[in-house]
Amino acid sequence: MNKTVGRSKSKKNNKITTKLGMVLVVSCLILLAVVVLYKAQSLKAQKESLQVQAAELQEQLDSAKEDYKKLEEREKYMQTDEYVEDVARSQLGLIYPDEIVVKPEE
Repeated sequence: MNKTVGRSKSKKNNKITTKLGMVLVVSCLILLAVVVLYKAQSLKAQKESLQVQAAELQEQLDSAKEDYKKLEEREKYMQTDEYVEDVARSQLGLIYPDEIVVKPEE
């Protein structure tokens, strides 16, 4: 009779151990799922932040390209005779020999 009682306790202990093991495994899986979801949300927020930053950098790049194009056009203009004439007239006050300058009275 002792053997039957021993087996019965052993089966109960086995069932308790099995249930405890299942609860532990399920708990670990739930914890893992929570960690993965938290990290996914964190990565999503980081992705959005990086997309905003990329858009801002693209705007800066476009602006810099536009400025560069204007500087190239200005450099090209500065190499023309028209620019030399404009500077001579505005900054040096030079005129052509056949021109008459009319200045307003002060």
